[in-house]
Amino acid sequence: MSSGNGEAQQTRIGIMGAGAIGLYNGGMLAGFGSSVAFAGRGRTLEALSRGLAVTRFGGFKIELKPHQYRAGDVTTLAGCDIILFCTKSGDTQEAAIELSKVVNPGTAVISLQNGIGNVDTLRQCLPECDVISGTVPFNVVRMSPNAVHCAMDGAVLIGPGSSSQRLVTAASKSPLAVEVRDDIDAVLWGKLLLNLNNGLNVLSGVPLRRQFEDPAYREVLALAMEELLGVLDAAGIHPARATRTSPRLIPKVLRLPTWLFRIVARQQLRMDESARSSSWDDLVAGREPETAFLNGAVCRLAEGHGIRAPVNRMICDQVGRAFAQAQSPRLPGRKLLELARSAAE
Repeated sequence: MSSGNGEAQQTRIGIMGAGAIGLYNGGMLAGFGSSVAFAGRGRTLEALSRGLAVTRFGGFKIELKPHQYRAGDVTTLAGCDIILFCTKSGDTQEAAIELSKVVNPGTAVISLQNGIGNVDTLRQCLPECDVISGTVPFNVVRMSPNAVHCAMDGAVLIGPGSSSQRLVTAASKSPLAVEVRDDIDAVLWGKLLLNLNNGLNVLSGVPLRRQFEDPAYREVLALAMEELLGVLDAAGIHPARATRTSPRLIPKVLRLPTWLFRIVARQQLRMDESARSSSWDDLVAGREPETAFLNGAVCRLAEGHGIRAPVNRMICDQVGRAFAQAQSPRLPGRKLLELARSAAE
């Protein structure tokens, strides 16, 4: 395998938050010649001392040796040119304050987190950095402390900035696709639309493919999405696509008969049976849920405009109970739909 030369080797890339997304993106870059440093803790660092396995949908596999990257605490990121900020949304402020003690002025910090509002927090905590919005609209599963699997196709989407093209160039040496979007703020709202399914995946307790086979689960998701679209209209916000399908069309596609849904959404359904939401991973790992930054963001925006978002509120409440009990309620689709319709009455 080529070690890479030029821009890819010269650009030092740091990963703040060595979870599934951080390990996948960092591993793909490191495996094809980029200089990558991971900031992690506990069992993740111990596991990275043995190597990192990265696989993806379609059979791709790469096994990295420890000498192909650096791993340590936040001080390992000192001197990086670009930092991919991949922590959970609830950890943004604490992690950003940690990072502020070691990062150089002018360093590009690219948020690849779920939810809305992380970039504002980063800019407050890292005023001398070039903070750039971004998102990862594909699913990555953590198989073990040092093994991650990308379960579907997609490109990392980032906003324009002084270092955006440097990341694109570094990634071009690998199968990792990075796309610069001038409309990234609108894309984040489009991605939030997709993330409304994260909590539903926790409540269903089944893999994503099986969940999308059930028209009742799809109907609940369509209802939650329509609430968000209505709130965005009231706020004068126009979401942009994070995938190939227009945000306005997604609820309609979800309501198609299952046989037709499989055909129309075949690109989005290109995932394997291991695909689960990041919220499911959080439940299994005993972490705090991100629902407050997803469905909860819909509720807060709705309240600010005098609108109700009862389906998203119901999802927040149900996910909160699941995390409190440390297990999925495994609600059948028809039961979840009953709860959604009852909440909306």
